[in-house]
Amino acid sequence: MIQKTINMYHAVCDGCGKELKGSNGNTVFTYTPLLLEQTAIKQGWLIENHELYCPDCVVWDNKTKSFKPKKKKQ
Repeated sequence: MIQKTINMYHAVCDGCGKELKGSNGNTVFTYTPLLLEQTAIKQGWLIENHELYCPDCVVWDNKTKSFKPKKKKQ
């Protein structure tokens, strides 16, 4: 039997813990972190300060005219 280790990556929101899902509802797995970041951004996720946020965890900031993470509840 031939065995080979394959590393896969999946995205989890740093705000709420939600996993990045594909159009079929399944968790998205990729072979590279860069491809995963590109997929997340296409789905409206935000990367800021090396953290990843789903669309539910970001808010529009009129002052900076950009999205920013919602403030975490203490």
